[in-house]
Amino acid sequence: MKEAGDQAGRAEELGHGGGEGPIPSGAAAGPAARPSPWTVLESREVYRRRLMRLREDRCRRRTTGVEHRFFVLEFLDWVNVVAVTGEGKVVLVRQYRSGTGSWTLEIPGGTVDPGEDPEEAARRELLEETGYGGGLWTRLGSAAVNPAIQNNRCHFYLARGVKRLGPPRPEPSEDVEVVLEDLEQAAVLAAEGEADHSLGALGLLRALLRLRRAE
Repeated sequence: MKEAGDQAGRAEELGHGGGEGPIPSGAAAGPAARPSPWTVLESREVYRRRLMRLREDRCRRRTTGVEHRFFVLEFLDWVNVVAVTGEGKVVLVRQYRSGTGSWTLEIPGGTVDPGEDPEEAARRELLEETGYGGGLWTRLGSAAVNPAIQNNRCHFYLARGVKRLGPPRPEPSEDVEVVLEDLEQAAVLAAEGEADHSLGALGLLRALLRLRRAE
């Protein structure tokens, strides 16, 4: 999955160098929620870096009148793919993450470009990062990435019967190593903390549940 800096780089490629207004996301497509207990009195842009935006909302609680300031990071939506080969191996990627300053083991994923269908984005990211593609695709729903401070969602897909179609073509900012692992063992690695990307762990859990229900 791309980090914030990778999103900015891809935005530059697409010609989105800035501009006004919020960063589009599929956040509104999430589960139905109760009405907000807060009234937004003022909203202002604090910082923008291409397709990342930091927003400050000054709000008043409806029941008490207490005012509070919330900070929201706006990103494009993300995608994650649990890709399983015909031999039952899940396609993982090991890559360096600047946020934690460490190498992580996770499932392939990335950013949904503006106007792009999430499944098309997932297929693109899988092929770019691993060289794998094809297969039977199933949507596994979406989840809020970090609802306390972010507005975007991550969309999950299960791809069964994928094949290696060519060499990986990662972004210039990515250091990616493709790793094949048994699906059950990949879930164990996530549970034990070796594959500790939270969204990757959630994707593996959803894929396992879907495959077991199909048995």
